[in-house]
Amino acid sequence: MKRSRSCPPLHLSPKRVQTTAVSPSSTRSLQRSRSSSPSRPSEAQYRQGPLRRANIRVDDEIPMEISLYTDSNVFHTLDNNIDLYKISEKLWSKSKELVKKPSGEAKWTEALYTVINELKPPGLKITTTNSLSPHPHASHAIEAAIPVFKLKDPRPDICVGLSNKNLATALEPKKDTSSLISDPYITPLGLRFPFLIVEAKAVGGSTALQIFKNLSDLNDVQDLDEVIQEIIEDSPGSAQGLSDSIVHLAFSVMTEGPIHELWLHFQRAKEEDFSMVCLGTWRTTLRDGSLNFLRHLLAVSRWGNGALKNGIVSILEGL
Repeated sequence: MKRSRSCPPLHLSPKRVQTTAVSPSSTRSLQRSRSSSPSRPSEAQYRQGPLRRANIRVDDEIPMEISLYTDSNVFHTLDNNIDLYKISEKLWSKSKELVKKPSGEAKWTEALYTVINELKPPGLKITTTNSLSPHPHASHAIEAAIPVFKLKDPRPDICVGLSNKNLATALEPKKDTSSLISDPYITPLGLRFPFLIVEAKAVGGSTALQIFKNLSDLNDVQDLDEVIQEIIEDSPGSAQGLSDSIVHLAFSVMTEGPIHELWLHFQRAKEEDFSMVCLGTWRTTLRDGSLNFLRHLLAVSRWGNGALKNGIVSILEGL
């Protein structure tokens, strides 16, 4: 596929975008995150410590079969339709507005939620932290008490998955049994099999912590994958032909203000380790950056509503 300047080839690890213009409050936050305080480990410490012990590899090489699959089934067509341009203009305009004043995590999350909600196909469901989180002050108190190398409880800011209606026919026969749990939350939200997770942080937040938390979120998705894989191995017919690439892929977006990174998460065949690779970085205060970022988000959404959904339905029908 033809790639934009904003998104490097999948086999390359793009350099992180460095932001130099931040608000005074963000500057103080950034300085604290880079300090030598033992309560804030560096990204290298996270990678070599808890991430490595959790069998998580960051910036690993993408296996050829997964690269070919994403090229031909996810990012093979990047749209340029008029509706996408209109949504991109909204995100670009909102991003420029937010960087001109101190804007916290909630404002950036709201902006991203709005565009994802407009982009997503009808068969998908989107939820936010507000749908499932406790009082915000309680989470800050818990965070302060977390040991240096302990994985934090996952709590995605935005989560996208299949809707109840999209899977109604396939899930109906299983609703009265315990053979399958497809809703990832204690409180039913009508979201099934999440495949896109967003961690939105204010400018100056800890990138290392974002990676850390995001992989914890992915573990919830992989728990579902283990159930699916068992079904594939035990079921006859169409389920046997389902590609492992489908059930072992997930995507995430990590942000710091206008900086948006798209990550691919995967598990190599017959291995316990999970891997995550940055596919591209875009700044939404740039017109081209906003447009190219949304092109890739739309491609992921269509994959989830198409190939992923069809694969899951095939498995459920084979039970």
